[in-house]
Parts: sequence; structure tokens; C-alpha cells
Amino acid sequence: MARFAALLVLLRQHTSALAPPVVKPADVAVSGFASMARMSFAAGKGTTVLEGLAAAPPVRRPPVLYEFEACPYCRFVREAVTALDLVVDVKPCGKGSRHRAEALKLGGKEQFPMLVDGDVVLYESDDIAAYLAEKRGAALEPPKNIAASAAATAFRAGRGASVSAGALAKPPRKNLELYSYEGNQFCRLVREVLCELDLPYRIYSAGKASPRRAELEALAGSSQCPYLVDPNTSFASYESAAIVSYLAETYGDFDDES
Repeated sequence: MARFAALLVLLRQHTSALAPPVVKPADVAVSGFASMARMSFAAGKGTTVLEGLAAAPPVRRPPVLYEFEACPYCRFVREAVTALDLVVDVKPCGKGSRHRAEALKLGGKEQFPMLVDGDVVLYESDDIAAYLAEKRGAALEPPKNIAASAAATAFRAGRGASVSAGALAKPPRKNLELYSYEGNQFCRLVREVLCELDLPYRIYSAGKASPRRAELEALAGSSQCPYLVDPNTSFASYESAAIVSYLAETYGDFDDES
């Protein structure tokens, strides 16, 4: 009986995974609560670039961040990325991700977050944040309050933690591009789906007071985040619901009847 019950749970999870992701009003609200849980503790409050930060120099090859959206320690690093106004290549590593084997080969263990910058490989979130801050010539307080970060994860329990059964087996030829910042509830909804579909992407930080907002305004006609560009198809949008639907239709194999 116990085995049958466990099998039933797995079957329900599989069926749920085959339903295409959509953005509902409740998702926006709960994602907002997740942002509020971290607001008092996040570097730059998770929304704002550090005051007095010099403009970022052009980067030919950004550091690569192996992480997944639901990880409380990965959140610390994403907050630092926002505060330091960085460009980072993200390889999502939710449970079942193809990128986990790559991370294991590069660093010798499956532990996240993991930052790779040339010959530098770092694991601990405070070490990663300090390294990124030093490269930007900035001072950044060490990540703090894991309980608040865990609470943010709990608000979105089950999202951005594992690769969906509906994710396609092969990644797109070119990485997607996302203008985002950590504390934005709409950006979170998009990042969750990018993780669940195991899609690598380049994140252009565009927090409040970021000079990149002017770049985004020129590119999209608005400084609103998230803004996703898919160079594989020329799709571009700053509406989170439209982005999530596009990602599911283009890079997923879902049962619309489930």
C-alpha cells in the first residue's frame, strides 16, 4: 500500500509537470511576498545598484554562474549581481539539469551556487559575492540571514527547483538574454521557468539606478523588467505572462489538456 501511495504521488507530480507553466494573479502576489521576505537583508535590498558604483566596463566573457532559482544560497549571489550591476551567464542547475554534469566536471562536486570565471572556481555564496565585489572595486556586506532567504523560497515552494518533465532535451543554439533584477516579483516568475526548462541565459542586471536602464529604454522603449530577448527566434517581450507562455511553447513539450 505504501509503495502504491508513493507511486501515486509521483504520478501526480509527473502529470503536474506536464501542464504548461502560466502566470496567474496569485503567482504575482506570492512572488511579491518572496521579495518582501528578503527586502531588509538583501544587498542593495535586492532591487537597487550600490550608490556610487562606477559604470561597469564592457565584458567580453562574463563569469558563469551555476545556480537554481529555489536555492536560498544562490539567492545571495543573485542579490550581489543586482547590487553590483553585473552581466553574468547563468546555467540553471535544478534537480535533473543537464548542467549539473558540466558543473561536476568543472569543479569536482555538485554544490550550488558555483561561479566560474576563467580559472577561478568558487562555491560559497559569501566568497562569490566578495570576489565579484572586489572585481568591481566595491565594498559589499557579506550575505546574511539564511532564514529570510529560506522564507523567500518557501513562498514559491516547488518552483525553480527541478527540471520539468516537459522540458526539451536540447538547449537552444544561442543563449537567451534577460534584463532582470533579483527583487522584482515578475522577473522571478520568468527565472523560475528558465530553470524548469533548463535554459541557459545571459542576465543583464537592470536594478534601480542602473545605467543599463537607459540601454534597456533604447532597446525596448521601456526600462521595465523583465525583458527577454531570444536571439534564436527574434522574440522579445517585457510582459512576464507572455514570456512564460512563449518559453513553454518554444522550449517545452506540454500537455495542454492536463
